[in-house]
Amino acid sequence: MEDEIEHKTSRPGSLRDLISEQLALIENRRLDESANRGVSDDSEAPRSPEDSASALQNELRAATQLWFSSDRKEPAPKSSAQAAAAQSARDGEDDAAAAGGKVPELQAENLPAANEAKKRRTLEVLEELAAPRGGGKKVTEIQPEGTQKGLSTIIAPSWQDVLHSSSGLPTPSIYQVEKLRPSFYKDVQAWFAMKNQYGGGLYHHACVQQVGPNLLCRNDIKQMIMEKLFLDRTGGSNCSVICINAGSGHGKTSLLHALYNDKLLTDTFDKRIWIQLSDRLDMSMLFRKIVEGAMNDHCSITNLGCLQEMVKEEFSDKKFLLFWDDADIEDQQFWNTVLDVLNAGAKGSAVIMATRNSTVCTFMDMTAQFYILNPLSEENNLMLLQQYAAMGTDIQSNPVLLMVAKRFISMFGTNPLNLKAIGDLLCHAESISFEMDILEGSVMPLQLCHDVLPIHLKKCLAFCSLFPEGYIFDKHHMVLKWIAHGCVKSVEGRELEDVGIEYFNELLCRSFVQYSPIGNDKDDKFVMHELVYKVVESVARDKYYKSEDLLNSVPENILHLSLVSSQFQNVELMSKTKELNDLQTFMVVQPEWQPHKISFPTLNLASLHDFFLKFTSLETLDLSHTDTKELPGSIVGLRNLQYLSVSNTSIKSLPCELCGLSNLQTLEAKDCRFLTELPGETKNLLKLRHLDLTRDLGHVQLPQGIGQLIDLQTLPIFHASSDPSHCSVSELGNLHNLRGCLRLSGLENVKLGSKAQEANLKDKHHLKDLTLQWHDGGININDDDEDEDTENVAEQMLESLQPHTNLQELAIRGYEGSVFPTWMQESCFLPNLVSLTLDGCCNCTEFPAIAQMPSLKFLRVRKMYGVQRLITNYIHGSAIKFPSLELLNLWEMYGLEELFEASEGDCPLLRKVCISRCPDLKRLPCATSVIELVLHCGRELPDIPELVSLVSLKIEGFHGVKSFSLPALPALKKVEIRSCKELVSVDGLSALTTVQRLKIAGCPKLVLPITDSSLTT
Repeated sequence: MEDEIEHKTSRPGSLRDLISEQLALIENRRLDESANRGVSDDSEAPRSPEDSASALQNELRAATQLWFSSDRKEPAPKSSAQAAAAQSARDGEDDAAAAGGKVPELQAENLPAANEAKKRRTLEVLEELAAPRGGGKKVTEIQPEGTQKGLSTIIAPSWQDVLHSSSGLPTPSIYQVEKLRPSFYKDVQAWFAMKNQYGGGLYHHACVQQVGPNLLCRNDIKQMIMEKLFLDRTGGSNCSVICINAGSGHGKTSLLHALYNDKLLTDTFDKRIWIQLSDRLDMSMLFRKIVEGAMNDHCSITNLGCLQEMVKEEFSDKKFLLFWDDADIEDQQFWNTVLDVLNAGAKGSAVIMATRNSTVCTFMDMTAQFYILNPLSEENNLMLLQQYAAMGTDIQSNPVLLMVAKRFISMFGTNPLNLKAIGDLLCHAESISFEMDILEGSVMPLQLCHDVLPIHLKKCLAFCSLFPEGYIFDKHHMVLKWIAHGCVKSVEGRELEDVGIEYFNELLCRSFVQYSPIGNDKDDKFVMHELVYKVVESVARDKYYKSEDLLNSVPENILHLSLVSSQFQNVELMSKTKELNDLQTFMVVQPEWQPHKISFPTLNLASLHDFFLKFTSLETLDLSHTDTKELPGSIVGLRNLQYLSVSNTSIKSLPCELCGLSNLQTLEAKDCRFLTELPGETKNLLKLRHLDLTRDLGHVQLPQGIGQLIDLQTLPIFHASSDPSHCSVSELGNLHNLRGCLRLSGLENVKLGSKAQEANLKDKHHLKDLTLQWHDGGININDDDEDEDTENVAEQMLESLQPHTNLQELAIRGYEGSVFPTWMQESCFLPNLVSLTLDGCCNCTEFPAIAQMPSLKFLRVRKMYGVQRLITNYIHGSAIKFPSLELLNLWEMYGLEELFEASEGDCPLLRKVCISRCPDLKRLPCATSVIELVLHCGRELPDIPELVSLVSLKIEGFHGVKSFSLPALPALKKVEIRSCKELVSVDGLSALTTVQRLKIAGCPKLVLPITDSSLTT
């Protein structure tokens, strides 16, 4: 038969002849098989319908492949009128289906005039050949003018199924038909029809809310793990091990996330550390990551012995919880060493690890607990599909949807990530067009989800493949790279950055990216799941190449190149890239296992000069985290360059030729400690939108003319200089599009307070975070003759720097005035303000009006020596004080005697109070919602009220206090008393029967009145 088919299709003929001949061959074969079965042994089973359909599919594909591939042309874009008419027709049919509960009919999409003849011949042949067989389903054609013309085309069900299930048949170039296995095709059609009938929309573009931890995070196992963590262990090691084992996509990381964010665990453990390491792990990198997590800071130490000692010191006497994702090391000695070091923590510490490799569990000691994530129950799978695909339609109450959903679950329910992918597919599909023949492996539904993405989202994901697997990235910076890459399409009336953020959020909702716990409120971190990454990498590899082998095998046709390696000592950049043409992206990516700058000696001035001369099509250039010291003037030849980063390099200056890059949109030079100023002609970069010169110490001087960059959106640091050749604060006035954060430093250099008004901060409605800083936030000591003038100028300046009411975070540091401006004396001067920091405002004796700020959650005050009372002018009687406040931090308030008088209902959300070096403070307000209280360093311990919700109490550094009393604290579980050298007794401690942990250190004279065995000391 194969020979006959090959002979018949060796030369393109008419479609009528090809299909007629093929039908005759298959019909004869059927007759022969029927005759043979009649005389064969009865034990021979007849061919099933599925087998017959599969054979017919293969035969028809072979017979028609050549004809369909001849003279193929892609459909031309429809005019807006045609598109609207076609959509109207589709909507009408959808409504009819919804009303009648019928499955929507198949539709043949409009084609350009050049293909009309071929389409007409196809329909005529199918009509003629199929009509005698009777039965079947109509094919409705949509005419160019949008009117539907019913063709009396009747297709026999078997042939219709064959046509619509042939994965190799190139029919989309002739019709836009559904290419599904028949059963699944009907399921999907039924799904959409029933969703329409019962209120769910057919198409959906909005993001679906993420499934909560009670579902994907295996709440039953979570509860068992938490019970294990709270077990009382009197013997054994200090650090226990809990191992979670499951395959990729089964919810290991989601379970870790749920445990990491659990409030009870957060309140119980002194430290929580999250690490996620690749298979390149070595012991030094592991301990360095643990140190960084424990200290919440970067660590550049690489010596293993030093790192181990740092871990022991950091965990000494502390109850910690270490979360380790992707722990796949098979080395007994490795685990022995790691667990030995971690045993330095306090009793009750634990390591919770997730691994795909069950062998890893065998390296743990006998006390380790193991949890295997089995497939989700059908009930949970239904809930998952409900969340991602049903769009508000109740699956359980509809028999048809329930049946279809169960079929989906039987196909994909063993892997939650795959089921989410199918649910997302059904939720976001623009048309019911899926290639289900590829859904046979665990990664295939993800591939299908990727295939139906819009082209701009595919391009965004392809760019992400330039980073290593497991790379943790920042949303904002990724969007800037997407813009330079041309992924983000312009939308009238909207900024590219906003559109890019929308793209990112859509990918997040579709689970192509996911949150990483290694982040904070200001700087969300994200990561791509390993299965998603493999799909994206496999699709993008033709044009996007990530080199991890020192450029030894770079394909010639790639357009986007990233280097991911710890050392490039002997790499000759030009020799390795000489075969490349039209390179558009070049990035050096710092891998997670590399703690210091990437050593790239050959990335010097000479090689970069040649590199820039060759690759003039570069659009994105990222040399950050390398030891690059200088950029050549030949950079001016990169006329298409839109993104340039030299962050965290040893660069000392930028060439003036850089100012000729007329298309440059983003310039990043963060943490360049040797860089002191920008070129004088920076004002010529008229398309510049993002200029980031952030650094912890010092500043980069901006030249005159920055105010001409009217498209500038990102300018995190602006230093006002006294040098007339540098930029003045008044130039901020033209930068109306500034957004995000702005730190305005060097305000002591502004000699006329009225000059600050020209900065026009009041109209910058996109700014969310503003810092106003004098003397780098320190305290300035002036001569007596200068004091009055300095105060007046500072007060005029702060009065003129009133921000927009959209501001969410405000910090005032080193303020030299004695009173706050009038705009801070209003009862609600910034209604959207969430965080307020007042640091080093030493001359002020009264607080601004903060008690009734409706959104204020975080209040931090430091070095306001003259303030005696936190609230002095509160006159609103019954109004609630601090209605949203959650955190109150006070440091070095040497004159503070009282905070405020708390009435019932005040501070309803206050959770944590930290007071340090406030020696005259006599008492604390009775805020009943407080769960954590920290008192540090003072002459006398302030009276502690009956805080009925208090869970944790820490008292440290009251060296002269001999005794104090504790009131009834019915919820208290953790007490820590440190460095109170004269302390002899604590009254009321024995009455605190709920305390589970009592830690005392540096109190040599203290005698405990109780020896309760339930306490951990």
